[in-house]
Amino acid sequence: MTFLENSYQRFESKINLFLEASNWRWRVVVVSGILMLLSFFNNTMPFDDFRLFYEEAIVKKDEFFLYKVTRDRAQNLTEHRVYLEGASNNRVFRLTLPVIIKVLHIRHVSLFVYGLQLMLGVLLYFMLTSFLFELLNDKMATLLAMISLACIYFGSSFFIENCGYGDFYTFFFLFLGMYFRNPLVIFVSVFLATWCDERAAVASGLVFLWWWIAPTIKYNRKITFIPSWQMIAIVFGVIAYAAIRLYLMKYVGMSATYKEGEFMQMIQDSWRSFGFKFTWVLEGFWLIMLLAFGILYSTKDYLKLTAIAGGTLTMLFLGMTTYDSTRSGSYVFPMIFLGIMVVRARLTDRQLRIVLAIVALICFLHPLATKTRGVGYFLM
Repeated sequence: MTFLENSYQRFESKINLFLEASNWRWRVVVVSGILMLLSFFNNTMPFDDFRLFYEEAIVKKDEFFLYKVTRDRAQNLTEHRVYLEGASNNRVFRLTLPVIIKVLHIRHVSLFVYGLQLMLGVLLYFMLTSFLFELLNDKMATLLAMISLACIYFGSSFFIENCGYGDFYTFFFLFLGMYFRNPLVIFVSVFLATWCDERAAVASGLVFLWWWIAPTIKYNRKITFIPSWQMIAIVFGVIAYAAIRLYLMKYVGMSATYKEGEFMQMIQDSWRSFGFKFTWVLEGFWLIMLLAFGILYSTKDYLKLTAIAGGTLTMLFLGMTTYDSTRSGSYVFPMIFLGIMVVRARLTDRQLRIVLAIVALICFLHPLATKTRGVGYFLM
């Protein structure tokens, strides 16, 4: 037995022993959270935002950065206001959080929204653990997959995003649309996600793909074009959002404020660093996705390959049309779970664990681009 084989076997046996406890899911949550923190604080830049948040929200008892927009929206949901900060002007139709603030009469928006975000983040980790175990049916593979997810923006946004963008809430509601099977819950989840961020209307298409493709992988069936109730619920959720938004634009006079030529300028600037931006979103999960693409191609399952690869690449390219490509591209996360399902169906338990161990290592060591302020080659 080689040194590497012996080392891996000892590593595997210790992990399996660690996960034998009845509370193994909580152990996965805690380990994933700790490694997320270690991966995130790989440079001193993140401390700046936390320091500013502390000074504004706690010392001055004011609202920090985009939480001010949430506060303003809660005071007047339909007001047309132009801000000096460009990021504040495209949040006119992001009304989920302002409505919650208004209904609950929250006075300190920054602390409430971020505090709730932290609590829901722990809940998301627990739900993700159960969700992954259902897909993988292997505790060690579940731990490795959770560590990987915790170390990319999708899984770390509940903690590291403290500026009020609200990305976590959008991810959370979209994931609820995958986690639960009840069509009514899915409809409400998708509807709320779209009012957190309009990008969720596009990302809902990937949740639609999940409900379309996942059962065919699980039961080894061919794709059919008969929609399930879950798929119908997603469509109606997006239609309801679009209808209400059009009503607000036509009859209430609400409209987002963008600088003239801003979209084309963002595309031009983003494509200068497309290589980094393309790989940064998925990090180590590119290994899973490329394996999934290869498996589907080798088995000549071209329809599933087109759906999964098409959904993945489309979301990543759309993400690269904005400055915040890591945040935008992270809406691709439903495709990660489809990729995991494809790989799970073809690899042995040992092979799957090794692949996920490599993915986890890459995701852990790879710096999160969203908090490095563009320093060096760490691009957003």
